[in-house]
Amino acid sequence: MVNTTYEPFSRQPEYIEVNRGFIASLGLHGCASLLDLACGTGTLSDLLKEIWKVASIAGLDLSRESLLLAREHFRISEDPPGFFQGTADCLPFAGGSFDAAVMGNSIHNLPDQDLLLREIARVLRPGGRFAFNTSFFAGTFPPGTEVLYHEWLKEAVGWISRKDADLRRQGQAPIRRKKGTSHRAFSRTWPTPEEFTSLLERNGFTVRWYTHRTILLTEESLRMVGAYSGMAKVLLSGYPVEIAAAALDAAASPAFAAFGRPEVRRLWLEVVAEKI
Repeated sequence: MVNTTYEPFSRQPEYIEVNRGFIASLGLHGCASLLDLACGTGTLSDLLKEIWKVASIAGLDLSRESLLLAREHFRISEDPPGFFQGTADCLPFAGGSFDAAVMGNSIHNLPDQDLLLREIARVLRPGGRFAFNTSFFAGTFPPGTEVLYHEWLKEAVGWISRKDADLRRQGQAPIRRKKGTSHRAFSRTWPTPEEFTSLLERNGFTVRWYTHRTILLTEESLRMVGAYSGMAKVLLSGYPVEIAAAALDAAASPAFAAFGRPEVRRLWLEVVAEKI
């Protein structure tokens, strides 16, 4: 059985370093209260306490499992963050509660981003800063790297086909796929930085800057992010999550072998805005 939580990928050195650079660039001097949206297992909260010594951090995530892991990670810490279960587009906080808010590689998961940004603006004080990063934007794949991800999916589907054939030979129930449960992988058009800027501006923010940061993704990281249930459900939609996660985990090695390099470059977008 593979670990289908987000924790293994969130503890990978390259994941921590790309977020360390992001957090270090934010200029949160004197920030007394901060909201870590879609906080997962607490990686950004950890970095915020390490780099900026933020006095008060509230972390919010939809996943109870991730929050339990986050609380365990901070169990013996002094002044640990407070973690809350909920969705980022309906925040359980009073208006003007925070000096700043961050969102790590998850803004793409919210179906109504206008609603999300109105909620974030509501809980920020005037002049409050909102910053996010994402690896799901137009331009994330440097030229020539897309082939790795297509090979990865091809290998994963082949793994499922072989697994299904083995089960049938053994007289066991075959692997069933329910089609139409999600968008086909890579079928969506991801926003450009300019489109993110327009989105922020129409919801009460001024964009201070945006930039790109490079991450070198290894085979191990690809295995771990593929095994994460949230990713597996999207990339191999309709298949049982455990099967999809196992397939993507197994497919990383042959995909990298076909790619012919030990790492693949991926660009992350970083955006910093302020509430008007």
